[in-house]
Amino acid sequence: MLLKHLRSALALCLFSLCFIPSSHAEHWVYTVVDGDNLWNFSEKHLDKVTRFEQLRRINNIAEPTRMKPGSVIRVPMAWIKSNVVPARIHSITGQAEIERAQGKEQLQASKSMEIYLGDIIRTGENSGVAIKFADNSIVSIFDQSIVRFDHLSAHGSTGMVDSRIKLLQGRLSSQVTTAVGPGSRFEIHTPSAISAVRGTAYRAVADDSGEISNIEVVEGKVAVSGGKSQTLVPAGFGTQVKAGEAPSKPKELLPPPSFKAIPAAIRQLNWRLEWNKLADAKAYRTEIADNEAFETLLWQGVSKHNKAALPDLPDGEYYVRVRGIDELGLEGLERMTRFVLDARPQPPLPLKPHNKQSYRGECPTLQWTESTDAQRYLLEIASDDQFKTVLLKEETSARTFDSNAIAQLGDFYWRLTSIASDGEHGPVGVTRHYNVKPIPKEPDASLESTNGKLLASWEKTGEGQRYQVQIARDKNFKHIIVDEMTEAPQFEFDPHSGNNRYMRVKTIESDGYESPWGSTQVIEGLPDNSHWALILGIIAILII
Repeated sequence: MLLKHLRSALALCLFSLCFIPSSHAEHWVYTVVDGDNLWNFSEKHLDKVTRFEQLRRINNIAEPTRMKPGSVIRVPMAWIKSNVVPARIHSITGQAEIERAQGKEQLQASKSMEIYLGDIIRTGENSGVAIKFADNSIVSIFDQSIVRFDHLSAHGSTGMVDSRIKLLQGRLSSQVTTAVGPGSRFEIHTPSAISAVRGTAYRAVADDSGEISNIEVVEGKVAVSGGKSQTLVPAGFGTQVKAGEAPSKPKELLPPPSFKAIPAAIRQLNWRLEWNKLADAKAYRTEIADNEAFETLLWQGVSKHNKAALPDLPDGEYYVRVRGIDELGLEGLERMTRFVLDARPQPPLPLKPHNKQSYRGECPTLQWTESTDAQRYLLEIASDDQFKTVLLKEETSARTFDSNAIAQLGDFYWRLTSIASDGEHGPVGVTRHYNVKPIPKEPDASLESTNGKLLASWEKTGEGQRYQVQIARDKNFKHIIVDEMTEAPQFEFDPHSGNNRYMRVKTIESDGYESPWGSTQVIEGLPDNSHWALILGIIAILII
């Protein structure tokens, strides 16, 4: 009988030892709060409520029904209940598709849609999805990326969450919540690397071939594994992992660039954003979002130059960030700033007159295009390009204006502003310049004889003028015998004998404008005395 009791006691001891974890096993440490007892604690957190007795033993709890607030309980992780918890689409821009693990159903992604174990998300061009996990960690999946959700679970209501995803292709960034216990886990896998993170922010890139992955740590530290090796990458550093190889030595990321001046309100579409060059940057990435968290992007682009034209976005407040990209493709630390776009309604484009066009003695009709954003237009005409002396300022729904309303000579500057149906004035359009000059006076030449020559002269009416002189045998100038240009307001020529000839002059201004021909002048021929010479010659012969 005694031997039987000894065997039973030994069996009970061995049974108990099976549930006592070793000192090296992971434990969740819980701090007791008022109202806790071992029974309700076990019911809430353990996979089996019957474990409460084993929990009492390993923690030496004397009064399980009245535990002291502030005391701690060590719980083996293997005893804590685990349950599947879906992730959720927190925000989305553009188009994304979800492939369900169950049934291979294809769905268009939308905000608040749940993501389950095994699901795959594919983002389209210029699209993005932000995923929120059970512990409030956020992963932003950028355009043309593919991500599979390999593990989504939580340890009851302990706050410990186990999430593992695989970036099959593309880019993502993560903002991971700080771990609350040993059961907390967050891993991002790529075809060539595994990144284990907790309480950090970092970016991951997987190239289309699956052969190369880049990991860039912005905050905290990330343990990166590849080729059976592991490297700890601190904040401000990145690593590249090739398939089957160890992660490269952590490399310091490029510093953030500095933006050049940005106006308080950008009034021009496609305004050019600029920043300083980074010595080792091979390219730059620019991203725009409607909030400073950048969970999803409205636009992104990569350029070799330290500038980027802003995309055509609705008026509003935005955030932009820029970072350099080095020769490995590692993207550096970023600079972010806020900007306000107020570029609508867009002004129309002026059509006529052409900029700096000149008119003679007449005022032009101004013409412009139709702006789809505008209900009407504000037209301004001034005598100076700063519009300090405004000659006309009026609203019109037309797209033409007869400037004879301000008929006068001089220089004129005009511009247009669109006005929306709600009365909002858009940015001022481009300034165009035209001038109205007098018609040059028709040159009336006067003739005089000097030193055996004839000299025609006329009045000079402006600087830089040239003159065209024509002499013809007929008053209709069909038979022209002289056609010359002169810069002097006079023209000298030899007299002629015989029939009359005709002369006219016109002025050519410095800008190429040609005046009408002046009045036609008659040049009388000298008397022809050749027959008297013949008669006198005959008489002389006869006398001899």
